[in-house]
Amino acid sequence: MQESIDASALQAAGGSVTIVDIRRAPDDRQIPGSLRYDGEALADAASLPFPADATVVLYCGSGNSCSRVAGVMRARGYDARALEGGYAAWKEAGLPTEPIGAPLDLD
Repeated sequence: MQESIDASALQAAGGSVTIVDIRRAPDDRQIPGSLRYDGEALADAASLPFPADATVVLYCGSGNSCSRVAGVMRARGYDARALEGGYAAWKEAGLPTEPIGAPLDLD
């Protein structure tokens, strides 16, 4: 199972993956189609808000937190990957963003 994905591969994946923003202090933009969840809550949750067979790509600001949370999710059987370099790499690649959505609860 793949542990990470780069920004261009994530953009090419389009709607075939679930993209999850776990940044603690986000700016006012996000990767298009992202869902916002608290990363620690995802790591600790008894159940997650997506099917175990879905490919989930997590991103944080620079790639560190999302790598850790994706590892926890993989250990629980999920196809979870971290965006290499996080949101910073996405922006640096000049890829599109959209206005940020509200954080979602896990309940």
